[in-house]
Amino acid sequence: MKITKVTMKDGVMQQPVTTTLQAEADRMHRENMLSGRELPKLIFSATFGRGGFEEVKQLTGLLVLTAFSDSEQQIGEWQRLAMQVPYTVLAYRSLNRHKLHIVVRVGFADGHEASSTAEYLQMLRQAQQQTAVIYQSLAGCEWMPEELQMNSCYAMSYDPLAQANEEAQFFPVVLKDNDLLSTCRQPYVDDNGNVEDGLTDEEREHMKEEYYTCLKKALEEHPNQKDQEQALCTLAGYCHQAHLEEEASVRRTLWQWQFREHEDIVRKIFRAAYARNYQGKALSQMNQKERIARSIRDFFNRRYQLRYNEVKQIVEYRANDQTFYPWKPLDDRELRRIAFEDMLEGGQAWLVDIEMYVRSSFVKRYNPILEFLGGVGTWDQKHNYIEAYARRLKTDYARWPHFFHRWLLAVVAQAMGKNRDYGNSMVPLLIGTQAMKKSTFCKNILPYSLREYYMDDIKMDNAEQVERVLGRMWLVNIDEYNAKTEREQAKIKRLLTEKDVQMRKMRSDQYVMTPRLCSFIATTNDLRPLTDPSGSRRYLCVEMTGQADMSGDINYRQMYAQAVWEIEHGEQYWFDNDDEREIMEHNAKYELSTSLDETLNNLFIAAPRTKEHFMTATDIQHHLSNVLMKGDIPTLSKLGRVLHRQHIPDGSQNGIRGYYLSLRKK
Repeated sequence: MKITKVTMKDGVMQQPVTTTLQAEADRMHRENMLSGRELPKLIFSATFGRGGFEEVKQLTGLLVLTAFSDSEQQIGEWQRLAMQVPYTVLAYRSLNRHKLHIVVRVGFADGHEASSTAEYLQMLRQAQQQTAVIYQSLAGCEWMPEELQMNSCYAMSYDPLAQANEEAQFFPVVLKDNDLLSTCRQPYVDDNGNVEDGLTDEEREHMKEEYYTCLKKALEEHPNQKDQEQALCTLAGYCHQAHLEEEASVRRTLWQWQFREHEDIVRKIFRAAYARNYQGKALSQMNQKERIARSIRDFFNRRYQLRYNEVKQIVEYRANDQTFYPWKPLDDRELRRIAFEDMLEGGQAWLVDIEMYVRSSFVKRYNPILEFLGGVGTWDQKHNYIEAYARRLKTDYARWPHFFHRWLLAVVAQAMGKNRDYGNSMVPLLIGTQAMKKSTFCKNILPYSLREYYMDDIKMDNAEQVERVLGRMWLVNIDEYNAKTEREQAKIKRLLTEKDVQMRKMRSDQYVMTPRLCSFIATTNDLRPLTDPSGSRRYLCVEMTGQADMSGDINYRQMYAQAVWEIEHGEQYWFDNDDEREIMEHNAKYELSTSLDETLNNLFIAAPRTKEHFMTATDIQHHLSNVLMKGDIPTLSKLGRVLHRQHIPDGSQNGIRGYYLSLRKK
């Protein structure tokens, strides 16, 4: 894609836009570029350096809104009205005159500058929603929804009616709270990482005492064992008056030795006592569908708790009797049992009706990882719990605790949705012999309550499974990394940079984009596991000197509370260029040296960048043919990788690419 730069200074065009666009359009017409060829593109949100989209030089604060209409006259009217809005820098029409691009100056309402491209992109996306409302009301524009990126670009056009407003005002963007943890602050997490989402001990004791008070009164009124049914009716009435949960009262009653009635009878008695009208509307006044729908909802509200696990993308359930047993997946077998229980209570719903409710959005969404992070509380700031865990791994690498700290912040930030530009692309690679507890160290990074979101390995031969793992697992250990083939390692390298995952939902043939959740760690017994020098910056090699110390408790609550606190207070959770350079230098001794490396070292030496020392890859192959068998001569691509790994200077002479080498003197 060809990118045409529009020079900016302090967010204002340095020259009239109409002149720039007309000159470019005239040139394209002269060269007959408009017939069938792709138009050059304009990027407004930022300027970039020679490194491409990865090297952002300046954030311009410019946002583009695009409106569409089949009527050229309508587009012209929108353009006229849009230029009267004080935030409009430029409004220009596309070449086919069916689109209107409106460039708006935006900025934070509190005046601060974006500290990262992620924060800047978040501001642009919220500005898109807020400004669209204004232009919709003032100009009546019909907007084309689009996903904003840093490199969002728009086709070059020529519009003689376009005008640039150099005095356009900043639109103040009120940044809304997009903190994913804001709705997950209720659960409590203990030091072992277990999430307590039930009642407190005091609440449980109080409800237990209330029930036994009701039981005592009922038995006093009906002391005769022959009056069990009357005693049950009285007990049910007292429990209802005390506002005790129906299912919990039924469960406690079934535990009492004084009553020997069948469960069905107990449930019917309590159901009769707790039955009520719906907002003053009797059941007899409802049609059949309404009665069935309300009975299904009431049945689940009384008997079961449901939640939709959005990480696993399944519905989970447990009994609503205050026993707080672990949640279980609601599979077809369990769903049929629950449907039959509803029939035993006199329900008229069919299985398809109950399944309709269970699979609907009436079931609340739930994210176990965000719930855990939201419940860890506040870091006490008395200890660095993250680096303390890192030191359980025995190594002479002094920078290991620091880099593990940075990596764990990236793991947590990715789960919190903080980084939308790129995924966590760093992989700690633990190097050690057998029985050093490498895998145990990796597994214990996550608390026991979240171990189901940990995987010991990933199978690279099933593309759909790989994509599912990226969206559903929090941590994957690439066990025995050295056993992966070169093709598998190349796939892993690609996965590390993905930020979103295209997944197919269960029971559906539709694919949706899901934020990547997964981060990676790896283990190996090979002392030289790195074979691709271009990918070595993605791995942090850590050579173990002894068995990892996994004794004693791990304070998961404070470890993750520290991570959340540091991320929310601006601590860096990504690896910058300086970090990657340091890691690449550290990884050099873990790169595999091949016989080709030795042959090149024996035959050549790096030389100054002069014409007489210039060799093409073909020239180097010719010299290698004098010392190697024909079948051992490397391909051009393999030769290039080895020369790059050996830091041989490269360049070009007269437009031909090559390397600067000289033959060693014998």
